[in-house]
Amino acid sequence: MNFTNEFVEKWIRDYMAVPEHNTMVRLPLPAFDTPIVGFSSAADALYPFYKEHIDPNFYRLPTEWLEKRFGHPFDPENVSVISWVQPQTEDTRKKAAACTDCPTPEWNHVRLHGEACNRALAKALEDFFNENGVEAIAPMCAEDFSWGDSDKYYLISNWSERHTALISGLGTFGLCDGLISKVGKAVRYGSVIVNCKLTPTPRDYTEYNEYCQAKNGCTACIKRCPAGAISLEGGHDKKKCQAYQKEVIKRILKERYDYDEFSVCGLCQTGVPCEHCVPGKEK
Repeated sequence: MNFTNEFVEKWIRDYMAVPEHNTMVRLPLPAFDTPIVGFSSAADALYPFYKEHIDPNFYRLPTEWLEKRFGHPFDPENVSVISWVQPQTEDTRKKAAACTDCPTPEWNHVRLHGEACNRALAKALEDFFNENGVEAIAPMCAEDFSWGDSDKYYLISNWSERHTALISGLGTFGLCDGLISKVGKAVRYGSVIVNCKLTPTPRDYTEYNEYCQAKNGCTACIKRCPAGAISLEGGHDKKKCQAYQKEVIKRILKERYDYDEFSVCGLCQTGVPCEHCVPGKEK
């Protein structure tokens, strides 16, 4: 089978167009809008750069994921990474943007059940390639995907969907640590590593935070954060952010909505100029 960027992108979009593959489960609504897809080569210099930057003893290169799974070496020139963005729906975004201290249950449904759909997509694409003779792995679905403590960053994982998306031409980081994609910051990310040469997506940026308007005086995400965990000087305080989600959001969701399935915040992703687009590059 001849795999091309266009074939893979269509496969992903067709998969997510099936209602059973794109659901909040508890609500009769889709979890996401149409995904966008980017591609990168495992030989891209940013992969070893971020490995060194995040934690050289913990973070894995694309080839290292394949080698650990399949037990033999891989040529990074022939390995590609498929990365995608799952945009929150307009309905979910608008409801969250109207909140000031805690997002709605819809937002939490997407984080819980929508992310399960995102992981199912990653596993389905991994299986599709493997069944067609191309070694592939979805790190987010791997048994040895893990999180670790970091003196530098508080919390890290051995594969980052956001850094992968940046390398794959899909967006750059914002002040709050969210990645501002071509369809904004109110999104989820996913990826699959394949032993197949695909065409890398050109990056129309050179700086890691190029799309963020904080450098031009934007403080929208700072004002949206009910935990006071974002600042121009310090960026995103993960510890303060997590504490608010675990202690305050959980309580408000129960009291206001009688909801206790899951508790996340993400208010900094909505009600901001980069919610559903790159500021200055609106369609």
